[in-house]
Parts: sequence; C-alpha cells; structure tokens
Amino acid sequence: MIHGPLELQSRLSAPPRDLDVFAWVNVALIVLFFGLLGSRFVLAPGLPVGVAGDSELVLPRIEGAAANAVPASVVVSYLREDVILFEGGKFTLKELRTHMEAYAKQHPGAVMLVRADRQVSIQDFAKLALMASQVGFSQAQLAMEQPVAEESQP
Repeated sequence: MIHGPLELQSRLSAPPRDLDVFAWVNVALIVLFFGLLGSRFVLAPGLPVGVAGDSELVLPRIEGAAANAVPASVVVSYLREDVILFEGGKFTLKELRTHMEAYAKQHPGAVMLVRADRQVSIQDFAKLALMASQVGFSQAQLAMEQPVAEESQP
C-alpha cells in the first residue's frame, strides 16, 4: 500500500464518537420550538368552522349578527380569473371596474354579493372586494353554497 512506508495511518486521529456541544444545543432548540409552536401559547388565526357528524358544514354563530345583516343590491358571479358576470355582462376584473363605478354612482350605499366558484381563490375575492370599496360599494359579501356530494361513477 502507498501509506505503508510513511506510516500515515498511525498519524490519523480517530473520528469523534460523540456529537459536538453545538449540535446538542441545536437539537434542544429545535425540540423547544416544535414544542412551543404546537402548544396553546401560539394562536392559529382563522375562523373556526365545524363539521357535524352528518357531514354538514357548521358555521359559528355570532349573537346580534342578524341585526347588521343587509340585503344585497347586486349579485356578482365570479367564475374564473377572467370570467366575472355582472348585471348581464361578462367582464374581466379590469373591465369590471368601470361598470361597478357606474352602478355605485346610480345606487349609493349598494351592497355587492359575490357568488364565487371553487376555482376563485380568496385573494381574487379580496381584490374584488377592495375594488368594490374603492368605487363606492358599502359592503362586499361572499356567498357560499353547500357542496354537492359527487356520486361515484361505475
């Protein structure tokens, strides 16, 4: 062998058998963070939605919410990113702004009800709601429909 004449193998140090102190500190910190983030000290933001035993969606009840309920003035169907139905027309989000401004001027304090398809993200709804408030709508409401159980195909 090539290391035989120089006795290089005798000068090699043995690999360490134990982990370094910093490795143990890192392991302890990771366990601590997982423990804290999984505990009740960290609150998860969101609206609690329960599902009853018969697969029925149960929304939380807020006392007095019916007192602030307002009927919708206009219904907007948000089908996809560039397909929005408003007052009998089909628009993109940019085209919709001018039509919404005209509607808001004719109906001050109007309330818009948005029927969003499952392909529409909550961010797209938020953009539409922001635009509605900028053009003069007083509220934007999101309509939800009970999901229909899909039948199994043979």
